[in-house]
Amino acid sequence: MNKTLNDIIKSKKVILMDFDGTITDTEPLNYLTWVRCLEPYGIEFTKKDFEGIIGHPISEIADYFQNKYPERFDRDEFLGSLPKYIEIFMEIEEEHTVPMFDYVKVLLNDFPNVPKYIVSNQTRPLIDNLLVQWGVQDKFKRVISCMDEKLNKLDIYDQAVEYFGVPANECVLCEDMQKYLNAGKERGMATIGIQHQYNKVESADLIIDITGKEINHNK
Repeated sequence: MNKTLNDIIKSKKVILMDFDGTITDTEPLNYLTWVRCLEPYGIEFTKKDFEGIIGHPISEIADYFQNKYPERFDRDEFLGSLPKYIEIFMEIEEEHTVPMFDYVKVLLNDFPNVPKYIVSNQTRPLIDNLLVQWGVQDKFKRVISCMDEKLNKLDIYDQAVEYFGVPANECVLCEDMQKYLNAGKERGMATIGIQHQYNKVESADLIIDITGKEINHNK
């Protein structure tokens, strides 16, 4: 039998959500931000480049550019100037409307007693800024930036009891990256895959197609 959103949520105690591409369509903004950030290094950032780094922590993205452009890009210099990255993102954000995905509104409104956590590779200020704009900053029990924690998502999943108060098999994971959905499933999590224009979700307990406004179910 195909599972519905209600079937998945009612059997678990905590909802974990990625941010970029999972709560909102910030990926086009992230792309434009990288274009502007890399211009001073003389690097022409393409959409193919973006497809190669999407969903990765900023430290890994910095490694990618250091390896690809060793004579132009300075990894440590870039990571030391993250406030500039945040400033550029916010400038671009002011030029665009960035709404929450509809299924997120359903989770917030229809399951108010299920604690919700954001677990993201994005920087905390960018997440906080949008949550405040939407007026939902109090709807999430905690925002966890992997950069702040100096851990990757898999480490946090493995420490579910410490971070979320329940073991991993009591969690629902909402993600747009297949590797994290796989990791969640391996740890016993229920999974909700978010499909959008920049990714391809192949397997999850429930796949929500944002671009097509449809909900597809995996058996």
